[in-house]
Amino acid sequence: MPADVVVSNNLSEKFTVIEVSGLDRTGLLHSLTREISDLNLTIGSAHIGTYGEKAVDVFYVTDLTGQKIASKPRQRKIHAALLDVFNPKPVEERAKAVNS
Repeated sequence: MPADVVVSNNLSEKFTVIEVSGLDRTGLLHSLTREISDLNLTIGSAHIGTYGEKAVDVFYVTDLTGQKIASKPRQRKIHAALLDVFNPKPVEERAKAVNS
């Protein structure tokens, strides 16, 4: 089941809406919310769903100043980081990234 991440500013007047979906696993919600925190985003609301093996989670977020995420490069960074949560890199690759 391929993972998917959608970042949208069209679904809410106040928040950027991030919808993530993919194969559920133990600790997935923790990993997603940890990554959102590491990206310096504030979660205003979260809607969590599991349908069989599929997780579908929707987060309403702002930046640390309470604004939507308007920057396209930042939206792409959020997209990539959350997609990586579903496809974690092997320990060796993470160690290389930290040391470089």
